[in-house]
Amino acid sequence: MFKWKKDKKKLESKAIEQTTANEVACSGKKMDEIGLLKNNQRSIVNRINEKIEDTAFAGENLIGIIHDISNNVEVQMESIENVVSEISNYTALAEEVFSSTENSKVIAEETMGIAKEGNMAVDNSIKAMSEIEISVQNAKEVVNDLSLKSAHINDMLAIIKDIANHTNLLSLNASIEAARAGEAGRGFAVVAQEVKKLAQRSSESAEQISNTINEINESIDETIDVMNKSMNKVLEGNEIANNMKGVFNNIIGAVGTTTSVAEEINIAVSKQTESLESIISSTEEMNKTSESVMAMVESASLNTQYTKTSLNILSDVSKDLQSISTKLLDNIEETEKNESVLKTYLSSKPLTYDPQLAFDAQSAQILYNVHGGLLLISSTGEITSGIAKSWYVEEDNLTWVFNLRKGAKFHNGREITSKDIKYSYERLLSPSLKSANGWFLEQVEGAVEYCGGKAKEVIGIKIIDTYRISIKLTKPYSGFLLNLGQYVCSILCKEDVEKGKLTGCGPYIIESKEEGKCILTAFKDYFGGIPYVDKIIVNYDGENSVNSFTNKECDFITIDNKHQIEELSNDKISDIQYKSIMATYYAGFNLRSNSIFVKDSEIKEAFNLAVNKKKIIDEVLGGLGEEAKGPMPPNMIDNGYLAGLGYNPRLSREILNKKGASIKNAKLKVLVRDESSETIFNKIAQFIIDDLKEVGIECIVEKVSPDKYLNPEIISRCDLFLSRWISDTGDMDNFLQPMFNPSNFTDFTGYNNPEVTEMMNKAKEIINPKKRIQMYKDIQKIIVRDTPWIFLYHPQYGYISREGVIGVRISPLGIVRYEDIIIEKMHSSISEILDHIKIYS
Repeated sequence: MFKWKKDKKKLESKAIEQTTANEVACSGKKMDEIGLLKNNQRSIVNRINEKIEDTAFAGENLIGIIHDISNNVEVQMESIENVVSEISNYTALAEEVFSSTENSKVIAEETMGIAKEGNMAVDNSIKAMSEIEISVQNAKEVVNDLSLKSAHINDMLAIIKDIANHTNLLSLNASIEAARAGEAGRGFAVVAQEVKKLAQRSSESAEQISNTINEINESIDETIDVMNKSMNKVLEGNEIANNMKGVFNNIIGAVGTTTSVAEEINIAVSKQTESLESIISSTEEMNKTSESVMAMVESASLNTQYTKTSLNILSDVSKDLQSISTKLLDNIEETEKNESVLKTYLSSKPLTYDPQLAFDAQSAQILYNVHGGLLLISSTGEITSGIAKSWYVEEDNLTWVFNLRKGAKFHNGREITSKDIKYSYERLLSPSLKSANGWFLEQVEGAVEYCGGKAKEVIGIKIIDTYRISIKLTKPYSGFLLNLGQYVCSILCKEDVEKGKLTGCGPYIIESKEEGKCILTAFKDYFGGIPYVDKIIVNYDGENSVNSFTNKECDFITIDNKHQIEELSNDKISDIQYKSIMATYYAGFNLRSNSIFVKDSEIKEAFNLAVNKKKIIDEVLGGLGEEAKGPMPPNMIDNGYLAGLGYNPRLSREILNKKGASIKNAKLKVLVRDESSETIFNKIAQFIIDDLKEVGIECIVEKVSPDKYLNPEIISRCDLFLSRWISDTGDMDNFLQPMFNPSNFTDFTGYNNPEVTEMMNKAKEIINPKKRIQMYKDIQKIIVRDTPWIFLYHPQYGYISREGVIGVRISPLGIVRYEDIIIEKMHSSISEILDHIKIYS
């Protein structure tokens, strides 16, 4: 009994000690939580004040914009009235034209009648000419016959002359013989003398006839000559008449055309008049609409004034809240606040800590939290104020003016001025830095010349004064402000950079960098308000993230694969939040390779058909993804219009079998990362290799260190490599340009289609959202047709935090903003202590 009483007394004493210890521990925990709550209260009140001030600046800008809209609507209404007046005048003119064309039509019809009569007269003239030609031809034939007969008469006269000559000769011979005969031949001599006379007269008559016939022949020749000339004239007249007929036909044709045109003009003018009436009706509706718009603008102006008033009141309330909160916190017993620390993981080590040289997701996660810019990207992926408290674009729609916050500081305590903005942007574009990210600012006037070493400064970036800077673009670009919000456009401290230190101005400072982790410390003078958490320890051993979380060794993690989900599920953890990311995973073809697998578009299509993307999503990611139909994620642009290259190994084999001898014995060189086979990229690589083997393609694997994997000289050694792209801004141009514009370092495949480059440059300038989206849809169609990738999937990320940690969110760009994370209560080992204390009753 005594022993029992003694043991009981010991147990009671032990229980009292344990209870006291519990009370002390709980009291300590309570004090720690009070200190934490005081810190959170101060931070959140400061942040409310900052955000109200930013909202007030935005309200002022909105009021200014609405006033500008109001002025422009008034100008528009005046312009519409002028248009209506001009259209009315034009309508009257159109009616006059209609009347004139009617008169023209009547005159044309009269001209047509006269031209037809003239054509008939020409036809009659041609007929008469033809008859004259026949008559002259007949007369010519008669004269020619006469000429022939004259020639016959000349022949007969020649005979007569010959007979007369012979008769004369015979008469002479007879006279000689009569003289010889004497008296006896005297009578014969008389006869001979008479015969001689007759012969002479015959000869003289024949000569006269011959002369007369010669004269007749000369007259005949002259007649024939005149007839020939007449014939020529008749022919000329006939030709002229025919030409005149052609002219009259042309006149008839022209008049016909004139009539037809006049008819068309009448119809057109009639339709135009109807259209003008419709336009007048539309402009009247526009006028009414403009009046409605003006009324809405006035209402918006009134509401923005109310908003401004409300913000002013809210600002006063916020100041009162801050004052009361300060007094309240001062009345709470001050305790030494323990340093708040959170631990998390990245999947791997960042490639660089220089914001202007980085382009990988791991670097982005750190740099977004360490550096700041003129503008920032919020957790929703939208633009918000940064070093610039306000901004506006001038009337030329090219020049942006930014007003800086006074008192915004670098991590070294120096105030940020407009000189730092100019220095940082020119460093990004500097030819000596050779940054792959210079294209973010290539649309700034003078950027290309400066980047090419042809200018000493970027002329489009001008310092107005200490707290104002202007940036002029070469063309309007809707994604420009989003670009300025990226970590690559971070503002750096020149004097520290020259000493080799990359001093930024973001919410956290890199306290230390080790091989497997980095430690971030809250920047107390951050212009956006003091972060809630003092330190963030970021481990790079992503494979151990889930194990660390389940063992309560870290506070929040992101999840991107099946193995992580299964590990959490095994530990009964299911409250995972999910977010679709503006990103894509792909297997890129090295388009500079001479391999038949890369040069042949049908083979590349067959490779797409051979890879089972759904299997990769299910078995590697645990369903955290969507099959890719093209490069752009569906939360950026709807891909429903694309057919896609789904899993179809049978069709893949058919295509490859057609290639026959051209691919026989050829092997595909695949580049993989020299790291654990359990990493996402290496798991995907193995799935692709196995799927290609199923359709008859053998692969040769080359392993490369992850930090050198995407170097162009490394990629040049392979035919296929694995990569991903996460959107920097959420802008479609920003998503496509890095991967498909050959002037960019990050175009790892070497894709070069001038049509696509030109279309992307044109799309930048399109303001109408629907037209811009359609342009990018057309661009994506061409890229899918060219098949530079095996299109794999668009990812989702999961994220989870321990109890008492809130504000962990993933933006559509895959970034967690550490400054938004709040610790609601201390994460202590009290519960574990209590679990091990046994109290006997």
